[in-house]
Amino acid sequence: MSYHRAIDHDAIDRAAAENDRLSSLAQPHAAAKARVEWLATFLDARYRIPGLGYRFGWDSILGLVPGVGDAAAGLMSAYLIWEARRAGAGFGLVLRMIYNLLVDTILGAVPVFGDIFDFAFKANLRNAELLKEHYAKIEMDKAGL
Repeated sequence: MSYHRAIDHDAIDRAAAENDRLSSLAQPHAAAKARVEWLATFLDARYRIPGLGYRFGWDSILGLVPGVGDAAAGLMSAYLIWEARRAGAGFGLVLRMIYNLLVDTILGAVPVFGDIFDFAFKANLRNAELLKEHYAKIEMDKAGL
């Protein structure tokens, strides 16, 4: 006797569509995390001083250019805050990120002291870490944890 089980093609199509939907939800966060980490590293930790192991980035280098350097670095740093808003970050998180950016931009603009400060205060890495924590909370919420 031949036993043949009917295949429910509609159920397979529905499962594939749901898988595509869930995958598309996860991908924007993964891409955003990668962009944020790349920019934060580029601005705050792109280069290493040999022997010391101390890292610095383009935020510190641009800060050496009087006036426009700190403004240009500040604009690039503002992208991290924009990315946080796109991810649905709350007012408190955005406010902390803005605070880090303002401290970096304002104190970095002070001649000589600001240049030293730019090498020490890593606002972009701090903001990237805050945003990574936010993404982790989103992923935990999606997983139901």
